[in-house]
Amino acid sequence: MPVVSDFTTILGDSNVKIGDNSNESGWTQSFNTGGRHSPGTAMITFMIKGMTVTTSNATVFVNDKNVGTLFNNRGGNANHWQTQTVSLNGSSLNNGNNVIRVTPVTNQTSSTDDFDDYFLRNVICHFHQSA
Repeated sequence: MPVVSDFTTILGDSNVKIGDNSNESGWTQSFNTGGRHSPGTAMITFMIKGMTVTTSNATVFVNDKNVGTLFNNRGGNANHWQTQTVSLNGSSLNNGNNVIRVTPVTNQTSSTDDFDDYFLRNVICHFHQSA
């Protein structure tokens, strides 16, 4: 039986800030993976910049299940974009509507900023699809 793949763009070529005064409880977005092949695997790719002060990492949830981590770039350049990928089981995705949530990270070095702000863009879910 052939297995094919598909993808869906969760967030396109626009920036979403997670941190102080924006998405302070995390970024949440719905997306659809209709026809997904449950026994297969999936991955979500992220472009990310910031998160250069914290020692914490951001947690990625899909349908309220912890599926992975976006790693901080402590000491890095806050203006440089990176690509990070979270791999997950196809069974973590619904055959239809899903919700992704990415948590904020704390800023331990500042008494005025609660969070180490960072930005996401081009968030794409790749998944096996039933043929």
